[in-house]
Amino acid sequence: MKGSLPDIIPPLSVVQVVRIEDEPNWNGYLGRIFRIGYYNPQDGLDCVWLVDDKGEYRETMDQEMIKTHFKVLELSNETDLFGVERPVIGPR
Repeated sequence: MKGSLPDIIPPLSVVQVVRIEDEPNWNGYLGRIFRIGYYNPQDGLDCVWLVDDKGEYRETMDQEMIKTHFKVLELSNETDLFGVERPVIGPR
């Protein structure tokens, strides 16, 4: 995806791991694709949840790490960051 990214990556956006060399716990993750989950009001908007193909919330990181370690394949138009009036993210 070209162009600048928003400060907050919207939920349901699709991202791919493209950099792991400085993240030893991410061995085996290179190339994996995730969706951005809905944000939690308690955690705030800088705590990004990654949702796997089964619809499970798997990992967390901050917005900066998304921008430096992931490629945004599809930027969602979702406007409800917390998913209050949205269905649970299911399997892909």
